[in-house]
Amino acid sequence: MKPALCAVLLLLLSGCQINPYTFSPHWTSTDWYGAGVEDGRDGIKARSDEMLASDLNDPKVDRQAYLKGYTTGLDDVCQPHLLYGWGYSGKVYPEGCDSRQNAAELRKAWDKGMKEGTQSTSFH
Repeated sequence: MKPALCAVLLLLLSGCQINPYTFSPHWTSTDWYGAGVEDGRDGIKARSDEMLASDLNDPKVDRQAYLKGYTTGLDDVCQPHLLYGWGYSGKVYPEGCDSRQNAAELRKAWDKGMKEGTQSTSFH
């Protein structure tokens, strides 16, 4: 009986052992600038505050930081030579680029890439 009691006691004690490789969560605030950069680089339209709060699980949206990051992300993507490549490879036109001053030029570069990419892959 003593060996069984010792085994049960050891099992109970080992269940309460702290794993030194388990880290406690480190809570930080949402990186609204980074979220904006990602959305801009993805070429999507800027998300509303309600959508951001829901998607990122943080009701305190920093709209200014998000939009600043979003603009930076669009600056990275909305370039004629890059959009030509997107079109050539068959990627969908990033609708966020429609908000740029040179939207017509950007769309034209994407269209040209799309046409040339389609022609190079068609079997004549």
